[in-house]
Amino acid sequence: MAGTQKQKDKRSVRILPVLLAVVLIVLSAILFYVATWPKYARKEFYGDMTDELRDSDLYEDMQSGKSFCFIGDSITEGSMIWGVTWYDPLKPYISGEIINFSHSGWTTGDLIERKDEIPAADIYVIAIGVNDVIYPEDELSASSGEEYVSDLEILTDALTTTSPEARIYYIAPWILIDLPEEILDRRDEYSRALEEWCTGDDRIFIDPVPVIRSVLDKEDVTEYMNDTVHPNMRRGVGLYSYAVLLGDHQRRTC
Repeated sequence: MAGTQKQKDKRSVRILPVLLAVVLIVLSAILFYVATWPKYARKEFYGDMTDELRDSDLYEDMQSGKSFCFIGDSITEGSMIWGVTWYDPLKPYISGEIINFSHSGWTTGDLIERKDEIPAADIYVIAIGVNDVIYPEDELSASSGEEYVSDLEILTDALTTTSPEARIYYIAPWILIDLPEEILDRRDEYSRALEEWCTGDDRIFIDPVPVIRSVLDKEDVTEYMNDTVHPNMRRGVGLYSYAVLLGDHQRRTC
């Protein structure tokens, strides 16, 4: 009996390292998948990169080799969809350096507090305002369209001090779905204020919302939206990228 027990113990000792090795391999595979799958996950651009979309200042800047700095909130950071940003589908067309200066929950006031931290770049794409619109009473939020534009003017002065020759694209607050009418009206107010400010000083204003809304009105919203604020990873960010390029084309050719 003692000999039989010793044989069993020896087998157990030999099997244990094998089991541990298998567990470690499986855990490593899981960790690698979690860390990298957003990078390789399917992200569909809406339609094709047509000649119409290429006929835009933004696309030409993307192809120029100039450095890009994208500034914004969670939609620019991609914090709600595994780090996938709204401009992810545009990355293959950007030949220069890409910088991301964004954080979930940021408002125009947050950017002003950090304006001296924003890196130098040739091109800035600012997409901020959703949190100002939803939470206008917060300390760092712009509480009106007028204040929203005033904050962006302060931000612009800082950017042009850092990068005097930079081109800046101003994107209107993103679309909001199924929120109270008061909030939706406020988004439109901020967008109008931004458009008027940009038009008066020959700045580049893009409102992607009409294009996004035209698609969502015809199709299942859940195919594109992760929630009432954020686009989803597979099709939403592709629609947002498409809408920005098309909006810039329409601005250029109107």
